[in-house]
Amino acid sequence: MNLRPISLTLSLSSLLAAISIPSVAAADAARPGTTTLPEPPAIDTANDEPWAFPVRPDNCDDEQLATGDVRACVVMGWNDPTSRGWPAPPAPRSGDPDQWAWNGYSYSGSPALAEWEESILSENANRIGRVRAGRLQTHRDVAVLFEGFLTDVVDNGYHLDDAHGYGYRCTGGSGGWDCPSGNSAGLSLHAWGLAIDINAGTNPIVTLRDADGGNACEIPMETDMPQWVIQTAEKWGLYWGGYGFSGDCSSPDDVRSSTYRDPPHFEFRGTPDVAAQIARFNLRNNPDLGCYDVVDTDGTERLRCNREFSVEAGWRVAIDPGAPEGAVAAVVNLTATGADEGGFLTLESCAARTPGMPATSNVNYEPGQSVANLATVALDSDGRFCIYHDTSVHAVVDVVGFIAAPTAEVESGWFTPIAPVRVGDTRKREVCHRDGSCESGPIVAGSVATLPVEGERVLLANLTVTDNTSTGYVSAGDCSLLDGSVPEWSNLNFAGENARANLAIIDTSLSASACAYTWADTHLIVDLIGEISVESGLGWQPVEPERVLDTRKCADDRCAIPVGAGEVIAVDLGDGVDAAIVNVTATGAAEDGFATLAPCAVLESVTGMPSTSTINVDAGATAANLAIASDDGSGVCLWASEEMHLIVDVQSLLVPERDLGFVSSGPSRVYDGRRGG
Repeated sequence: MNLRPISLTLSLSSLLAAISIPSVAAADAARPGTTTLPEPPAIDTANDEPWAFPVRPDNCDDEQLATGDVRACVVMGWNDPTSRGWPAPPAPRSGDPDQWAWNGYSYSGSPALAEWEESILSENANRIGRVRAGRLQTHRDVAVLFEGFLTDVVDNGYHLDDAHGYGYRCTGGSGGWDCPSGNSAGLSLHAWGLAIDINAGTNPIVTLRDADGGNACEIPMETDMPQWVIQTAEKWGLYWGGYGFSGDCSSPDDVRSSTYRDPPHFEFRGTPDVAAQIARFNLRNNPDLGCYDVVDTDGTERLRCNREFSVEAGWRVAIDPGAPEGAVAAVVNLTATGADEGGFLTLESCAARTPGMPATSNVNYEPGQSVANLATVALDSDGRFCIYHDTSVHAVVDVVGFIAAPTAEVESGWFTPIAPVRVGDTRKREVCHRDGSCESGPIVAGSVATLPVEGERVLLANLTVTDNTSTGYVSAGDCSLLDGSVPEWSNLNFAGENARANLAIIDTSLSASACAYTWADTHLIVDLIGEISVESGLGWQPVEPERVLDTRKCADDRCAIPVGAGEVIAVDLGDGVDAAIVNVTATGAAEDGFATLAPCAVLESVTGMPSTSTINVDAGATAANLAIASDDGSGVCLWASEEMHLIVDVQSLLVPERDLGFVSSGPSRVYDGRRGG
């Protein structure tokens, strides 16, 4: 298995507690509602009868361990933790005898153990039942399992009086808890922090023998724990001492002359990566928690969970778009929604980088807005990318395709820029539906309108909405994907009456027709800017995002001067670059307006205003949109309808070499921060 060290932050109680654990990257846990194994019987918490005649489940198989779904089995491994990947503790009484102090129960707290205890132990950050914060010490890589178990049973009504975890001692026997031999093989799992004892007063440790020489497995065990408490422990990967150990009864039907029962005891017998997988499975499948894979700027990955389903400012959330083999980049529609304050989202590599905010952005938003933007982003060696959150905001990702080399099985598409042409405007033309009926006015909320596109094609179109009646969104695609039900993806989000724009890739290869669904009444404008074909065109070359224009800063002959109303400004894409996919951002507009990206000769010949737009922006707001910058020999320029600052970030180059092309996929939603990932 491919191991990636991570640290885990969860909210099992009212506050967050940070716990460091290893993670299994190759067999990630399922998202909520997508478990990979058959659902086991539900845990019945209504039956509180003590489980005096326990029946031990079968041991977990490799598939259950790999997915972390261990609700219907017990995790069993070798008794020696070092054979399962856990670090070895100091040998009992080794070295200077003055460094060891026996307290009548354990050597815990001895100077000889200071480094060991510092390296492995974690304390419960929150009160659980009657166990106060800081009283339960366990190994930091399994603390989430023990605290998850105890929190679950307390929440379901089990009365937890006490819990004890770490204790550097042996397993008992003729030498008691002491370890006179100095052999670490005799250490209890408590010495690793891999075991806890709870409610010891009502769960006595006993060896049961039938006085008449009969079957000890038929003798009831004294315990205050109902079966659902044990099933909850097994869900978190913990083995119950009430089953006994090797050679003990697995059910009342077994025949033994004696049986050892340790009902207060729960231990973890798996490996560190199995512990991580169990934690991920349970947290991701908890409907009350939102969980996110967050990557720090130093490359450390964390699973962060909270009850608020909230991504915090500065988080870089890792996204797995389900890329096909050989894909080097993803083409996605990125939406920001539910922000309490303005900010931006940036798509970037999950690799380690210099701390701080990134130099480029993909989506800019204001409080309460839902804003979307198409983007290309390179994939890392794990086939993922990250979303940087400037402020706390929900992000939503819809995949529309990938950039990959052509193969015998999959054809890649090449890009041909089109001089921007307006092919649809419901303000000036009738809206037609799939049944052939047409009517004047906006597209009606909940309806599907046909777009003026014919044939099996893959097109890049700039979609603009205006005169909206309320908050809503537009979903555009092949008509066969829009059957009148609410689509599972979106291309463009809007609110109020103001205009919004976003670039969309529309693949009509299924039915040779394009349609658009709208959530609210709105006028829709469609500008074609390019086509993707397997026969001809330019190849795609993803690059590290680079800011090539920012009129807010000093550069060349300008210094923090906004583009004036009707002014044309040149965009330098770099030496030898004739075409590129760029993100255009408009900010600080004096009035509601728009900007158009096109060859300089086209814009310089305009009298009045251009017939197409690239981005629409409200006065004082910030908006972004993906666009194609194509140099016809006269250069690439931007035109502004009102005074505003303009920013351009290059995301991919379009080059004559056809090494990489576009592979259509979806559209499909792969991440929704509102649902916890």
